[in-house]
Amino acid sequence: MAESDTFSFTRTPESVPGARASLERLEHQLSGTELYDASLCLSELVTNAVQHPREGATDDFEVALSLTDAALRVEVRDSGAGFDPGDPTEGDERGWGLFIVDQLASRWGVESGEGTLVWFEIERGDEDRVDLAGARGAATGETETEARRNEIANAVARLRLRDATSL
Repeated sequence: MAESDTFSFTRTPESVPGARASLERLEHQLSGTELYDASLCLSELVTNAVQHPREGATDDFEVALSLTDAALRVEVRDSGAGFDPGDPTEGDERGWGLFIVDQLASRWGVESGEGTLVWFEIERGDEDRVDLAGARGAATGETETEARRNEIANAVARLRLRDATSL
């Protein structure tokens, strides 16, 4: 089984939930943990594309999804020049997005050429992954899907609030 699709978005903050919604079509093919981790990683990559356009970048970017029996691969491509990801340091309020991707994804990387491509893969069926949102949902009476959606919404709200207060 191999399934893929590509979506185009305009570089605006509203594209973050729109890009996350593109994963919903895979909801019945991924475990709750895989979907949650992919949603969080995708949110981080799209937020970076929106907040840090590179010189020469157009107002649009693409999200490509590819699902196989082995892994989910997600790519975010824009037309800007590449970058070298740096490491966040303790005390930084920003700059942790790629660190989060590094912690949740099985693999990830940055490729430069005609634009910038940032990608991650999540291996399927890894039962050793920690299911924090599911555990939180069990404690509060939420379903696993509700707990995951609420956790993602809360994380995005915190990011937006932090960005709004730094203006």
